Amino acid sequence: MHFRQTYFSIFIMSLFITSCEKLPTDPGEDLTGVEESDGMITWGGIYNDFGYGVFETADGGYAVVGSQYSTSNQEDLQLVKFDSELDEKTAEKIIYSGTGDDSTYNSYANDIQQTADGGYVTVGSSFNGSNYDVQVVKFSPQLTVEWQDTIKGDYNDFGNSIQQTTDGGYVVCGTQYDGTDEDIMLWKITVTTVDNVDTPSYTVLYNPESVTDNNTIEYGNYVQQTSDGGYVLIATISTGIQVTKLTSDGTTVTFNTADTGCDEGNIVKQLDDGSYIIIGNKEGGTGQQSEVCINTFTSAGVAGTPITMGGAYDDKANSIMQTEDDGFVFTGSQYNSSTGDDLWVVKLKSNLTTDWSVLYGGSYNDNGASIMQTDDGGYIVAGSSVSSDKQSQIMLLKIESDGCVWSEDRSTKISCGFGL
Repeated sequence: MHFRQTYFSIFIMSLFITSCEKLPTDPGEDLTGVEESDGMITWGGIYNDFGYGVFETADGGYAVVGSQYSTSNQEDLQLVKFDSELDEKTAEKIIYSGTGDDSTYNSYANDIQQTADGGYVTVGSSFNGSNYDVQVVKFSPQLTVEWQDTIKGDYNDFGNSIQQTTDGGYVVCGTQYDGTDEDIMLWKITVTTVDNVDTPSYTVLYNPESVTDNNTIEYGNYVQQTSDGGYVLIATISTGIQVTKLTSDGTTVTFNTADTGCDEGNIVKQLDDGSYIIIGNKEGGTGQQSEVCINTFTSAGVAGTPITMGGAYDDKANSIMQTEDDGFVFTGSQYNSSTGDDLWVVKLKSNLTTDWSVLYGGSYNDNGASIMQTDDGGYIVAGSSVSSDKQSQIMLLKIESDGCVWSEDRSTKISCGFGL
């Protein structure tokens, strides 16, 4: 997932960005600048590129979404499809720069999901010259653009997570600026097909301040459709976090989050037994740094006992999922005074005690943005890695079930991280 609280700086930078007109969908191209070291694949140009989401596809491959900074001085959405061998020579890549005014400014994706038809859907934001809009793009299995939908408000709108729903539509969680402050938003996208032409449209599913504005800043970060056909979403608000359950009939239930121990809420997932897990960050207070914060809720919304993890510096968690053994795995970053941020992957047991914890990366900042367990029991991680000569690169890392990685020729298992 993307790192949610950077909207203001992104907006300011975009005011200075201009570029020549580009086609709505640029032709596919080969990956450039591909490097592999200790199981970590990185690619990108000489400017900053970022990986935000990863998904194991139905054919055993991997789809990675993020942004690429182009020579025409703008960010463009980048989608790359690898085969199961992670062979960059056969990887497929598409760069998407939006339509209309959106095509001449920044466009990026925060989240990706494979759809029921074998294609992909992404959500993020695009700049139209004045404000940011939520941008949803549906790609075919061959990575051609089938349709795109832009959610436009009067001010800035940001899309942070997306999921295809059981009725074939899509639910999007994000944030909308109403002229006073940021508000939590949940949108539902419905696609109507007439004469083989897909036409998307959207409605607002949830906006707690549609009638009365509470004049506080609130960020909608993640949504998941629940087993009963409703939705659960997590947000960061002025007093900490907010977890809300929307039933299929429209009833809203806000969980008791007073004792979660978390100051920021990034992800909420419903578990196999109907309960929930959340992950976010906890600020240490004066003179201290942030830690990863994890907690659970019963199906009725009662919080468990929080756990925190981290070292003496800033540590962040960006993605979590339940594993096949009923444990959990998350990724983010842990700061090291010698190497900056290291990509951090932690495997937890079902009781939230640590199974293993490993760090990956080089001499500069490395960050894990999205993690998914793969069919072979291992894990795939997408994120970003900074090099000395190419700034930030998109990164993809395949990890075995024990936290180790294979050498490039897959002859031996090599370092399972450093700094342990």
